[in-house]
Formats: sequence, C-alpha cells, structure tokens
Amino acid sequence: MTDTELVLANGRILDGCGNPWFWGDLAICNGRIKTVASAGTLKGVKVIDVDGRFVTPGFFDIHTHSDLSILVNRLAESAVHQGITTQVIGNCGMSPAPVNERYLDEIRHDWGRISTAPEVTWEWRSFAQYLEVLQSGGLAINLASLVGHGALRIAVMGYEERNPNSAEMRRMQGYLSKAIEAGAFGLSTGLVYPPGCFADTDEIIALCEVVAQYGGFYASHIRGERETILEAVAEAIRIGREAGVPVQISHNAPKYGAPYDATANLALVEEARRQGLDVTVDNDVHTDLGPTLMDALPQSILGRAVADIVSLLKDSNSRKSIRDEILRDSHPAFGPAGLLKHGRWDRITIYEAPRSRSVVGKTIEAIASDREEDPFDVYFDLIVEMGEKVSAIFDYIDEKNIRILLQHPAVMIASDGQVLAPHGFLNDPPPYCPCSYGEFPGVLERYVRDEPVLSLEEAIRKMTSFPAQRLGVMDRGVLRPGAWADIVIFDLDRIHDRATNLYPHTYPFQNYPHRFPEGIDHVFVNGIHVIENGEHSSSLPGKVLKHPLYRTSM
Repeated sequence: MTDTELVLANGRILDGCGNPWFWGDLAICNGRIKTVASAGTLKGVKVIDVDGRFVTPGFFDIHTHSDLSILVNRLAESAVHQGITTQVIGNCGMSPAPVNERYLDEIRHDWGRISTAPEVTWEWRSFAQYLEVLQSGGLAINLASLVGHGALRIAVMGYEERNPNSAEMRRMQGYLSKAIEAGAFGLSTGLVYPPGCFADTDEIIALCEVVAQYGGFYASHIRGERETILEAVAEAIRIGREAGVPVQISHNAPKYGAPYDATANLALVEEARRQGLDVTVDNDVHTDLGPTLMDALPQSILGRAVADIVSLLKDSNSRKSIRDEILRDSHPAFGPAGLLKHGRWDRITIYEAPRSRSVVGKTIEAIASDREEDPFDVYFDLIVEMGEKVSAIFDYIDEKNIRILLQHPAVMIASDGQVLAPHGFLNDPPPYCPCSYGEFPGVLERYVRDEPVLSLEEAIRKMTSFPAQRLGVMDRGVLRPGAWADIVIFDLDRIHDRATNLYPHTYPFQNYPHRFPEGIDHVFVNGIHVIENGEHSSSLPGKVLKHPLYRTSM
C-alpha cells in the first residue's frame, strides 16, 4: 500500500454514528481521511501508535458564543484542549454582524466587555466582511455561523421596544439574505434578551421565511425557560411549521421556576417530529452560570449605560419599580433571573467582587443575614457599589433535567461556552465559565464513565455526527474515507474535567480559576496536529465553514 502522510495506528475507533468501537488504523492525507482499516495494516510517512486509546471525530459544538473571543485567542485554547474542532457561533440572537454605523455603539454594548478588546477592531460592517476577518487572521478550529436576530434588529432599529414597520422589516430581511448568501447557516434568536424579547412571533416567522428560501435552519433561545417554557417551545415549533424551516431549540433544560421537568418540553418535540417537523434540541451539562449581577435585571433597562442603571438603583422609587418588574417577569427573563423572582438567594454565590473581597464565596442569602438587610437590597447595593464588575455563580438548573435531556435521542450536546484562555485579556479577571473548559470531558467523565447515563457510542454521536447533520455538513463529524480529518484521541480512564464546580459550593472553589482537562491527548483539525500529547502546537488550520448552498453556488 502507498504510504500516506500520517497513520493513527492501533486505536479503538468510534465512527461518530453510534456504532460500537472497533480496533483499527486510520490514514490521513491532504487534510482528509484517506482510509480506515483493520489495526496494524496501514503504513504512513509518520505513524502514531494510539495504543488502544479512543479515536473519534472532533467534537462539533453547535452552541457557542466565541464570535469575538476567537479574535482575541485564535489558538482557541479552551476549546481545542477539550477536543472541540468545530464551533457554531452567532447563537442566542447575537452575532457581531451586520453592523449599521448609526448603531455601532448599541451592538458593541450588546457584546459587553469583549467588544473592547484590542483585537476586536469592528472594522467590518457586512456579514461577509466579518467572516473574512475571522478567516484572514487564522483559526485553530473551524467556525460555522448563524446570523443573530438581535443584530438584525439593532442594525435597523437599535433597542426600540416596538414592532418594526414594513420598511424596517424589509431591511431586516435584506440583511438576513445577504448574511446567508455570505455563508451563514441560518438565523438565531434570543427571545429573553433585548432587543429580541421585544419581537412578536410574526416578526420571527417573516424572517424565517427568508431562511427557508436558502435551506437554512432556525435556532432559538426560546421566550422563557422557566414558568413559560412549554408555551415558548410551542412558539418555536410554530415558527418552524409556518415558515417551513428546521428548528434547533437551544440549551433547553428547564430553569428554576419551571413547573415541569424536561419530559414535558421533550414531549412537545416528540409530537412535532411525529408530525414530520424537523425539531431537535441541544443542551449543556452545567447547572450553573456565572454572569454579572446586572445581567439578571429587567430587559427594559439592560440597553442603558452602566452609570444610568446605577443611578436608577440609587433612587428608592426606581429601585422599587425594578424589583416589581423582576417579580412580574412580564418579558420572561433569562434563566438565572428566576432565582431572584423566587427568592432563592441561597443559590447565588459571589465569585468576583473587586471592591468588596469579603463577600466572595458567600451567597446573597448569607450576605443579607450578615448585614441584617433585605436580599433584594443587598443585591442592588452590590451593583451600585461595583456596577458590572460584580459577578456570581447562579445555580439555576436541577441536575435531574440534565440527565433526562442527555438520554433523549433528539438532544445533542453543546457547551454554550466561548473560546477562553488562562492568560491575557480573556482571563482578566478570570471568568466563571466551566463549560468553556470542561464541557465535553465532563460528559465523558461524569455521564459515561463514572455515573453512566449514556453509552460512549451515543455520547460521541451527540457530540459529532448529530450536530454536523443539523448544519448539513456531511463531511465532518464522522470517521470515514473522504471526510475532513477532524479527530480527537483520548484516554477514557484518564479523562478529567478541571473546570466544573458542583453545587453546593465550598470556598475556595475547587475548579476556579478553570484549568484545561486531562486525558485529551491529541486533536487534529483538517488533518493538522493542533494538540500533540496534550500541548498546543500553535497551528492555525481551521476554516470558516459556509452554508452548503453557498458552496455549490461558487
């Protein structure tokens, strides 16, 4: 047999499609898989003896927010170290393009601190220009993008809390068409965040009708994942039905305050699929989130400057109005806000408070007890004192629902994280984002090896071929001849997530600041060795993936 560039020999190969592993060799040539054969049969210019470790497709992370952080850390360190070779960005209604010069300040505000990083130049205006900026600087992993509904709205009407008029609707549809023609795979919404939460269902249907014309799909952070979760899932399904698009329901674990467990929302998905609607779900396995305290305030004020929000909280009448709006929840807020609504101050633990270090590691409940003050006032006072610099771990998901979702065949695994690194701008201060460092190793460690919920074969399917299938990217996420050589080699016995902190928390936190996982030994992206024996090679072989219709039209 003719020698090839590289052979991975004597591995336990999992093809990504749910089939049992088998002993085999795998040959790579020109960035693609050339051959998969019985162990010990292939020869190459270079041979890596896998020595019985598992060889799988690279992990395909369908829900991330690396749109800007990848510009800061093109090595994609936190992602590739956990075996991720492809990320989907543009989720939850947020994408950095298109940009209307008139509303540049608004979209930068939407992205928060990351928008101020020196590497985030905002030199682009169109979606095509943004994708070119991504590719031209080099990438360690592949990226596929959705266009965010929030970005479309901001480009046309800023943060205005109203329905678009007919001319504005046509402009949003025009921006959307150009984005998909540039390579976007579809549309995402974030219907608990401003400005997306101000849109009605008909607005989303009208935009998804454009997506349908291009064969794209609709991904949604639905309109409430707590008390209104069933109505919100039903709305997403209705949008798919009426617009004629496949639907991806994002991170769909019920959050604190939901009246039912995950079997109820999954029943709606099952019924839709019985009716012939292509509806699927993704979810991560972390029960917590680490936002700023400010992020859980009502959407009606989140578009304002930090100083303006602080001024409102200093005024007793405005403070009362904000508290009342949190309790009313008239625009269902994002998941962690449910802890405020239901008074679960024991599940909000401060981890970053630069001007008040004595509160770090304490819950809002404990701080309120120490100060003999109302927990709402303590929460608001911390924001007044430190603005957007005070952050907490919100433990807002019942782990039982994670297990229910993991076992359902229509649910794929995602991180809901972003590219991070343990140095530089992205680590100053260290963010609390365990999914960005340990999502996929954590699944393998906790839910496959130690407390089995999934077989290894099914877990790998949910991490690889299933999300690739959702995007219509059929030459990734599988180990077969002709597919791109995005590959992970890991030792299941040694896999260890060093980022997750299970509830209830102790302080100092066990895995914060986060560290890279153990047991992910080799990662190849488009046939290039990016992680070699656990170390980053500094290679940048990643590609900006584009919608299949874009590829066939070129």
